[in-house]
Amino acid sequence: MTKKKNMVVPSIITLLILMVLIYLFASVKQPYLECSKKVTDQYGNTINEDLIVELNNNKISKMSLTKKITLNEKYLKNEQYLKQTKDALDKSYNYLDDAVVISRGTNYVIVEIEVDDDETLILNNISFTDNEDLKIKINPNTKSSEVVTLKIKDKYTEGELMTRMKNNGYMCK
Repeated sequence: MTKKKNMVVPSIITLLILMVLIYLFASVKQPYLECSKKVTDQYGNTINEDLIVELNNNKISKMSLTKKITLNEKYLKNEQYLKQTKDALDKSYNYLDDAVVISRGTNYVIVEIEVDDDETLILNNISFTDNEDLKIKINPNTKSSEVVTLKIKDKYTEGELMTRMKNNGYMCK
């Protein structure tokens, strides 16, 4: 009878420790970073990028990017500009296969990208020219100093990634 009484207290303590450990594992969140950048060019077109990066063991494990390109009203008179913009984005992101959804509204094109495999995203890589005809330019050069390139499995602490993004004009939280 005394053996059973002596086992009750250690059993309760063990159970409490197990419950605390389960709670800690369940409540641990992977660090993530949310960054955005909005640029209006000299032609009145707006490019808005919203990025969420999840880090796991100081490596990028997942990225979600939404790019919204809103054209100036003067370019909306001709339907071809929105179509050209959507087609150019389609070609630019075809290397990501099913990770990309491109949709079009009355004055904008939205690109939504979700990557968690061994993929690369290029940010800040869209510009326009207007020589009597609006043309979209997409910079695919991952080594260019004008763009931000992020790849799954790149090593960053949360602070390092935030600093890199802020140095490239992004607002992060």
